[in-house]
Amino acid sequence: MRRLALPIFACALILAGPTLAAERPPEAEIVDKLNDPVFQDDMVATMSGLMRAMMDLPVGEFAAAIDKAIPEDMRGDDELADIDPDATLGELTRRDDPDFERNMEDKMRQSAMMMGIFASEFGALLPKLRSLGERMKDRLDNLPQDDRFE
Repeated sequence: MRRLALPIFACALILAGPTLAAERPPEAEIVDKLNDPVFQDDMVATMSGLMRAMMDLPVGEFAAAIDKAIPEDMRGDDELADIDPDATLGELTRRDDPDFERNMEDKMRQSAMMMGIFASEFGALLPKLRSLGERMKDRLDNLPQDDRFE
């Protein structure tokens, strides 16, 4: 009988595999995706592309218009007046941080990994939240009826 135990156990696992897979919560796929390094890299590449496009945004004329709109008695410094009318957002950010793009991409990469961690932890918490919601609904459904509030 012992000789059959392992093969029977293995068959049971194989047969139960599709059933166990079907019982995965719906958020499991999202959790898996957000923890996938390839998906994270793709997400960072997309965000980096959007950021680079934003860095080419001309903001010099906008800064000049704002500078003209500020009343004299509210001016603190001439920082806006010092902006080149042809300046881009990237030029302004690099003025304060020469490594802005690299630093921003590093932060995006960290954010992508943090989203995976958050999704995993929140995914683990969801069954408890669902249970709490069901208990609250049951309790609310069983409140005594009061005609004054209808």
